[in-house]
Amino acid sequence: MYSVKPKNANRFRHDYARLSPKEREKVQCALEHLAENPRPPGCICLEKNYYRLRVGDLRILYQTFDAEKLILVGAVSRRSERTYKDWKQYLK
Repeated sequence: MYSVKPKNANRFRHDYARLSPKEREKVQCALEHLAENPRPPGCICLEKNYYRLRVGDLRILYQTFDAEKLILVGAVSRRSERTYKDWKQYLK
């Protein structure tokens, strides 16, 4: 089982606070499933060890470290061109 942690706690809190209660529940469920399976069906590999998971209109951008059994969540954001254009900045 993997540990799921935010890459930047302040950024994650900000993104999470902007979601509706229903969206928060969906994201929380998705993060719990990521702990069990870091590459679930439907996830997209953006680059080596960098992934994107779709949760409705939201995207979870994360990085995996298999040796440490760790997942770092870079961002939870709404789908937009900016999300994909600037995805690396979330995981620096």
